[in-house]
Amino acid sequence: MMKVLVHGAGGIGLYFSAVLGRAGAEVTLKGRPATVSEARTHPLELTRHGRTEHVDGVTVVDVLDGLPAPDLVILAVKSWQVDDAAAELAKIAGPDTVVLPMQNGVDAPGILAARLGPERVLGCACVVIAKRTGPLAVTCVGADATLEIGALGPEPRHLAAVTGLLESAGATVRHSADIQVTLWKKLMLIASYGGIGALSRQPVGVTSRTPELAALVERAMREVAAVARARGVPLGEHHVAEAMRVFRSFAPGTTASMQRDLAAGRPSELDDQNGAVVRYGLESGVDTPIHACVYAANLWSERQARKAGR
Repeated sequence: MMKVLVHGAGGIGLYFSAVLGRAGAEVTLKGRPATVSEARTHPLELTRHGRTEHVDGVTVVDVLDGLPAPDLVILAVKSWQVDDAAAELAKIAGPDTVVLPMQNGVDAPGILAARLGPERVLGCACVVIAKRTGPLAVTCVGADATLEIGALGPEPRHLAAVTGLLESAGATVRHSADIQVTLWKKLMLIASYGGIGALSRQPVGVTSRTPELAALVERAMREVAAVARARGVPLGEHHVAEAMRVFRSFAPGTTASMQRDLAAGRPSELDDQNGAVVRYGLESGVDTPIHACVYAANLWSERQARKAGR
């Protein structure tokens, strides 16, 4: 039985804890003390495909000290928490531990590889809409997760076993031929539709069907593609067309997690998504006016949320 550590009890962390627990993995979920308290009286609850079920057998902890080396780590913390999480993981990771980061930006795999070694880290682009509805409750909106994964360095020995476990949990898994292309494609999609969604305060059903807003999303995607190309990652017009097709295929009520966090006054991944596009654009001599507008328009709220420590 594979030992899985899910680090982070947000929507993505709860979703993977539940589906991997159902698939027979030995799952430990690392959350806050309040999550541990909730687990004493309530089981993990998963709602998907119109059904709600309880998933037993998931161990919930708030510290990693003393845990055995996991075979697989699903890293589901926010982007700005990755470095601290990597330092924690370095204390318990074994030689064959594989870490799968779920963050939306392009920097998390490199941060993890610097702490843990590239042979332990996979790049990953995950698409799933998982909403945390309680301390131990999650709803999957739409299809189960689709993951595109790829090695940063030498391929982990247990890659086939990791792939098999994720597929047994209902995920669709594809192996990337170029993980940097995969990561920038995901950033192009999520930062663009999420950024315009945050700016307009509207879900995909509005932004995709309002010509002026859809045009902004497409221009934002082209900015990301231009920055990626300037940094040696070959994103082309066909990647923009593909991302626009995915954007238009989302359910009308879909919103990005960054958009939801900003709307709720919580710390968000604004800096790791739109902010990263702006920074990398400046470094590479590429103008990014749409992302600069999204970043500037939301920066004050982001800073207030960070100060409040929500």
